[in-house]
Amino acid sequence: MASWLGGSADPDPLTALLVIILLVRFILWAGLGAFIDGRLARRQPPKPKED
Repeated sequence: MASWLGGSADPDPLTALLVIILLVRFILWAGLGAFIDGRLARRQPPKPKED
């Protein structure tokens, strides 16, 4: 696996930065999506009950 990372034990700083940025983007996107879903679910008025 060391050869897959460029032949060194430590990953390239740019590669590590890219991975961190991608993880942060994914976490923010998931959190923002859940927040928007919650806001949209609360905004809809309740449906009238049918007897």
